[in-house]
Amino acid sequence: MMQHHRPHPDFLRRFVPTPYIFNVSKGKQCACVQSNNLEVALSVRRSYMLQPSEAWGTVLLCKLIRDVAAPGGGSEVSVVESGPLRVLHMGRGTILVYDRARSELFGFLSHEVDTVQLVTSLIPTVVGYETAKSGTSNT
Repeated sequence: MMQHHRPHPDFLRRFVPTPYIFNVSKGKQCACVQSNNLEVALSVRRSYMLQPSEAWGTVLLCKLIRDVAAPGGGSEVSVVESGPLRVLHMGRGTILVYDRARSELFGFLSHEVDTVQLVTSLIPTVVGYETAKSGTSNT
């Protein structure tokens, strides 16, 4: 008897294609920026090239998904850290996860998050650059 294969829905959107891929290098450090949104990919690439190396920590892979279906609303930022993971949550539709052990930054961005806020505030916060600069902790 033949079984019909029904694909399970990907509610976590783990398999969203990221056609915009840029490899960037700064000194001896190289990173890969991937996104499903060209503006996000270009902004992150540009920021990576222009910011001090410590602003990006040791991010070797940065995969960001612009989720136009994410709920909007809210601008409160919270950061939770556990072991090698640091998670930033903003509002109802944005989440960034930085894995220090794997040197990866992964996240979903609400349609309300602009690229300036992403590269000047959210990414530095989740990789711990703002914490290191100010000498305080967000956890």
